Amino acid sequence: MKKYLIVLVLFISCKEIKESSNANLNNSSDIVDNYDSKKRITFKNISEIVNDSCTSNWVNQEGDNFSLALHFQSKDTLDISYSPECWMFFNYKLEGEKIVVYWDVNIDTKYDFEIVKAINKINKKYIGKPFMSLELVNNTTFKTNYLIKEIVDKINNSEKSRIFFPEKFILVQEGEQYD
Repeated sequence: MKKYLIVLVLFISCKEIKESSNANLNNSSDIVDNYDSKKRITFKNISEIVNDSCTSNWVNQEGDNFSLALHFQSKDTLDISYSPECWMFFNYKLEGEKIVVYWDVNIDTKYDFEIVKAINKINKKYIGKPFMSLELVNNTTFKTNYLIKEIVDKINNSEKSRIFFPEKFILVQEGEQYD
């Protein structure tokens, strides 16, 4: 009788463990579903983008090549990355629903990339002058207007495989890779 009781208890315990494992598997698919349905980042206006509590990255991709990446993470400063080892910093001001970016030669780099050489050759008379404006054309896209074409042409021509300053920049979504 004791043997039957022990077998019965083991059988019931094993069944409960199996049902519990199946329930956990069902819950894990809910986790995957929640991960897949992440909300896309969007912005209604320029003010949301430059807000201190927000960090956003913007880049354009043509084939396998990426533009410079724009990073809004500092108040009144647009951080632009060429690579993790090369960053440029530009002051900006809001003018209505546009961001106006002012030229400077503020570069933090470990290497003497071609883009760094091109920037260092640009006439110093442009420092402090507006050279680019950004306008939000939809909730994830900036249209660019280059106010000093000479600067942009010199930088874009510094490397044949990449356009550093394109006509538009797209908001990078969480989990997306660039550069």
